Amino acid sequence: MELVVFFLLLAFISVGLFWLTGTIYGLLRRPAIYFPFTLALKMAAAAVFGTLLFIFGGLVLSTLVFTFEFKKRPDYRPLPIVLAGVTISLICSIALYFIAFFLAWQVFD
Repeated sequence: MELVVFFLLLAFISVGLFWLTGTIYGLLRRPAIYFPFTLALKMAAAAVFGTLLFIFGGLVLSTLVFTFEFKKRPDYRPLPIVLAGVTISLICSIALYFIAFFLAWQVFD
């Protein structure tokens, strides 16, 4: 039961982190854009899945998801979007690393 609670908490927190950092990016970008919750969900799933499979693949997969979604926009420029995707993925992955250890101590203690 503790393992289920651990993974549910980690999933909710990871989606929340990606949505928060994406929203901050959307507010700082000019013109400001709306960062959808579904994109945060896709990026979080890609980050967790990629990390489990390829260690650092979470950064790559979530950046690819971010870039693919932004290619649909008419104001798409590759370099700034890729840099923003890597930054968002890196911040969230580092935070999730520490949160996972904290949650593990809280849930399994």
